[in-house]
Amino acid sequence: TLRRAIRQQQPDIVQTWLYHADLLGLMGARLAGDAAVAWNVRCAGLLPGDVPASTRLLTRLLARLSSSADAVLFSSTAGLESHRGIGYPPRRSEVIPNAVERAAFGGAMVGMQYASLMGQLGEKLNRLVNYHMYVPSEKMQFPGIEAFLKKFQARAKDAGVDPLGFYQPPFAYAAMQVLEQAINTTNSLDDDMLAKYIHGNAFSTIVGEIRFDELGEWKTPRLLLVQFQKVQGNGLEQYLTGHAQVILHPPEYKDGELEQPFAK
Repeated sequence: TLRRAIRQQQPDIVQTWLYHADLLGLMGARLAGDAAVAWNVRCAGLLPGDVPASTRLLTRLLARLSSSADAVLFSSTAGLESHRGIGYPPRRSEVIPNAVERAAFGGAMVGMQYASLMGQLGEKLNRLVNYHMYVPSEKMQFPGIEAFLKKFQARAKDAGVDPLGFYQPPFAYAAMQVLEQAINTTNSLDDDMLAKYIHGNAFSTIVGEIRFDELGEWKTPRLLLVQFQKVQGNGLEQYLTGHAQVILHPPEYKDGELEQPFAK
């Protein structure tokens, strides 16, 4: 039993988590000896829609017993206030935040490159860090890219596709440029000959020079790490320059600094 385990181990502190454990831990510790009891409460709200009726009844019982616990630890101020409201003793309560201060937040999130989600999330995107393939930064003004995007964006609305077109369209076009240059230079449609030429040569495209290594990857990695900054409202026009998506990496394309912490 719990009482027997506490007697055998003789802990200085019995710490419990969740309401049923708080009740059983208090009973077991008091029946077994003199160990201090610390409850751990992670529930922030006790409204009828938040927790079942049986749980609300249990919390009211625990509120009456809470003066017998040596400490009640809450993971949020909201949790502390809601439990004080039903009788948990303030002098035995302490908040230990269930979070850390983040310098940056983000990652490989597919979707944040598309105008539909960018428009919906608006200012919630600020300080989010994510990967991208292209943003209209002054550092990425390759020959032909501006004309391509203007033509694409003019047709995008009627075609029902992404109205900005930064993520995939430029690279789909660039892939055809690579193939075109390889065919014109080798004067051949032979797969093996084209593959050998593409693996061994550089190509000028609207997304800059492309050269592949022996595995078919970019010889010089060019995946971008960008951060949303100073986004205002939901308008997409603010993304037509690079100022709302600042390039943090790679160094040769970096055009701004990381804003931190994430939660300002």
